[in-house]
Amino acid sequence: MGVSLESQVELLRGMLDASERAVAVTGAGISVSAGIASMEGMDLAATLQMMSETLLRAVPGRYYRGVWKGFLRGMYEAGPTPAHRALARLEADGKIRGVVTTNIDCLHTLAGSGNVAEIQGSFAKNTCLSCGAEADDPMLWADGSCPRCPVCGGSLSIWPVHHRVALMPSEVERARAWVSQADFLLVVGTNGPYAGTYLDCLPSGVRVAQVNPKSTHFDGLAELNVRAAADEVLPALL
Repeated sequence: MGVSLESQVELLRGMLDASERAVAVTGAGISVSAGIASMEGMDLAATLQMMSETLLRAVPGRYYRGVWKGFLRGMYEAGPTPAHRALARLEADGKIRGVVTTNIDCLHTLAGSGNVAEIQGSFAKNTCLSCGAEADDPMLWADGSCPRCPVCGGSLSIWPVHHRVALMPSEVERARAWVSQADFLLVVGTNGPYAGTYLDCLPSGVRVAQVNPKSTHFDGLAELNVRAAADEVLPALL
């Protein structure tokens, strides 16, 4: 007979309580319940449209509608999820130092987390396609139309689109700094894309636990694998 979910949550809580420098790592799985698809569930045509600055320049209204369907509805209407809010609460309570995420949906910030390393950028990191000015604000895309540059009025493009899904060096540096000092890593809803950018500085002997219904690249690294949804597990830690 396997260990019950309740027992696994108690084990996870004990690991978290015993730590002093815990860091959470999240991926697309934590946002699925907000209606934001994981990489496996994304519509290819819609994704290609979202990644097109040509489309953004030519027909910003159409671009915005596509992005609203894929991300923004989940950001501003459905999210943040109970799991996002739980991590924000854990940070506020001093249980975790920060969150490292590959997600671009700003849901950690919108939930109230203050220390978030968005290593692939996000909708809060924007560059004007006309003058190059930068505008950083997670609410820029919330007004029902493509946001405009506060300097020149040009269209704003989010970091992952403008930089072709490149990693954001300043955010990677923050992630590495946190992970290099961590004594506990809580991995939630990610199968490990770009994990090599921070796992190589993980201290020897650090404890790792994972919350994910599916098997991932972190299975062998984690001493505890909780096979359940983040929305079920993380609020139970509070």
